[in-house]
Amino acid sequence: MKKHILTCVMLMLSLNVIAQNWDYIRTSGEYYFGVGHGQTEAEASEQAMADLVSMIATNVSSEFIGLEDETNTNGNIQHKSKVLNCVRTYSQSTLTNVEKWVLGEAPNVTVRRYMKRSELVHIYENRIAKAKDMIVIANEAVENTKIDMALQYYYWAYSLLRTIQRPNEVKDENGRVLVNWLPIRIEEILDKIQVAYEKRDGDCVDLLFSYDGQPLSSLEFTYSDGRAECEGRAKDGRGMIEMIPGYETDAYHINIDYEYKGQARGDDEMQSVLGVIRRKVFRQAEITVAAKKEIKDAKTANTEAIAQVGINLQPSSTQLAETKADDVETMSKVIEAIRKKRYSDVTSCFTLDGLSMYNELISYGTGRIVGTPNIKFFKGHDGKVVARGLQMSFSFNRGTKKTFVEDVIFTFNAKHKIENVAFGLGQIAENDILCKYAPGWKDETRELIMEFMENYKTAYCLKRIDYIRDIFADDAIIIIGNVAKRRSAQRHHEREISIEGQEVITTNRYTKDEYLKNLERCFDRNEFINIRFTNNDIQWLEKFEKEELFAIQIGQEYNSTTYGDKGYLFLLVDMTDHQAPQIKIRTWQPNEVDMKKIYNAGDFYRD
Repeated sequence: MKKHILTCVMLMLSLNVIAQNWDYIRTSGEYYFGVGHGQTEAEASEQAMADLVSMIATNVSSEFIGLEDETNTNGNIQHKSKVLNCVRTYSQSTLTNVEKWVLGEAPNVTVRRYMKRSELVHIYENRIAKAKDMIVIANEAVENTKIDMALQYYYWAYSLLRTIQRPNEVKDENGRVLVNWLPIRIEEILDKIQVAYEKRDGDCVDLLFSYDGQPLSSLEFTYSDGRAECEGRAKDGRGMIEMIPGYETDAYHINIDYEYKGQARGDDEMQSVLGVIRRKVFRQAEITVAAKKEIKDAKTANTEAIAQVGINLQPSSTQLAETKADDVETMSKVIEAIRKKRYSDVTSCFTLDGLSMYNELISYGTGRIVGTPNIKFFKGHDGKVVARGLQMSFSFNRGTKKTFVEDVIFTFNAKHKIENVAFGLGQIAENDILCKYAPGWKDETRELIMEFMENYKTAYCLKRIDYIRDIFADDAIIIIGNVAKRRSAQRHHEREISIEGQEVITTNRYTKDEYLKNLERCFDRNEFINIRFTNNDIQWLEKFEKEELFAIQIGQEYNSTTYGDKGYLFLLVDMTDHQAPQIKIRTWQPNEVDMKKIYNAGDFYRD
């Protein structure tokens, strides 16, 4: 009996302390708080967070300056509403230091959410730091002529800074006010982008894209096809737009993308910011391209000056293969068949596997040749010959029309039959592999790596799940995402694998089967997948004398019907068996990761 009474007394005291604590939270002025009610804890918590965000917005409304206020239909300025939206961008991802207090049980649950007011300063500081990191990425992108990436991260940094309390107080190391300097920087870049008309083939128009007089490696844009807004991507100086049947015009209107909302789908914070902040309009992004070559204006590039795009590799003479008449004739036939859409006319030019790949490629959207092919023949591994220099555009018309430009690569066997067809990597990645100085590397080794990366890219674009299953080792390490907790050492093919020098995500590490199941679902829900590779660095792990083990770091831009991102891909590939390479490790990290924390071979293999 005494024990029961003591328990009741302790419970009453406990409830009294809780009540006093909540009274203190509500009245002390040290906290922001919100209360929600619902049938479930999740429902009540969501309401409490909304109440908390509303309280923050009310209290900090007068402190937000520099916001572009909007007016309602009665002409009243909706400053608080704008602030509320800005604060909501924090609540979705960065208000992680909010405490939760749950009372009651379903179906009558009350949730209290609260945080110290002082924490809001740290949240602003974190957002400023993120914006400055993006500026560093954009600066590096300009230096490496990755203009699409530069535009994206300059604009994202600008948008982030517009959601903090006092954006005009944020300066860089040179004393420049960033919210003033960033729009100027974006305008400077846009001013150097030029688009020129090359030719029209039926309803398809070929365009040439340059930056400061040089072909653009990659750029996304929108245009009107005469009926609706469509999306396109230029690659290595070439892009294509497709008009509705019979639509004639004297000029085409191109809008360079700098907002990159699609790339923000994997970043909740960035996605919410871009959804809240009013879009900044840059007139320099709106380009009118005359439909006649002889009609030019200040914003239209000199066509002849940038027309020499396409393959621009600088290989050694030993990398080029002897030009065989049979191979030249075969490529001429294939090009003619694609131009005339008489694909079956050249079935005899392929092996059975090559024909399968050819059929898959011509079924990748609606394909057509752009520009004038500039075919060069390279030595492949095991005596093969690789034809490079054909560019094609591919368009997809379900929902929003989307177009891409890709290099298409053909591999010949010793009998002059095409045994493989693949998408090329693009000039930047190709030059890195074929032309970077690496003492002791054979030309065959370079082509082997190139062929593997081309097949890897093509497998994702054409959704070749069986091929992907074959190239991943059964015990492959697959990691996707940011940095988190450290993993302990493991054993892998009798070599010790460790994670050294950085932390590793534990929640986003997959087995081969888990990864492939996720990939299959991804393939099923997307009409198209397109991958572009940029700068890369390759290391031959020569300490394993009897094996050809390569560590590949490469920039990757991923685009699909439902998702887009940019980041860094790391592959550890065993190419000892040239016919059956095996991926031992695959990691992906977003661009925002500190370059010092990008995965490399040293993070996994000990000496």
